Parts: sequence; C-alpha cells; structure tokens
Amino acid sequence: GCDLLENGSTRGFSRYAYDGRDFITMDANTMMFTAVDAAAQVTKRKWEVHETCTEQMKHYVENTCIERL
Repeated sequence: GCDLLENGSTRGFSRYAYDGRDFITMDANTMMFTAVDAAAQVTKRKWEVHETCTEQMKHYVENTCIERL
C-alpha cells in the first residue's frame, strides 16, 4: 500500500497476511521487514537475503502504487 501525504511526500509499505492474520510487513522507507511470529521470521530471513525481492517491493510501493492513487 501507499499514501500521498499532505506535505507531498509518500509513504509505502508491503503487508502480507495468512489465514486472516498479519504475517509480515515491509516499510519501503527503511526497507525493514517486521515478522509477527516465528514462522514469519523464516520468510523474513529469506527475503532479506534476496535483495531483488526487496527492491521489487520498494519499486512497486514507491512508483506503481503512487501512480495509481
């Protein structure tokens, strides 16, 4: 998701859920992942190793998402 703030800046994030509960999120500004439990920690470690995945998420929330607002 993304937001265009009143001051013209943007805020972006990727949020994933599983079985109706939050699982993992990524803040596009800091490129940091937050895992909600031990299972999500496994995914977090995998995604942190693969910079391409992180860069693609960041590009989407900072560009594609903003353009679609």
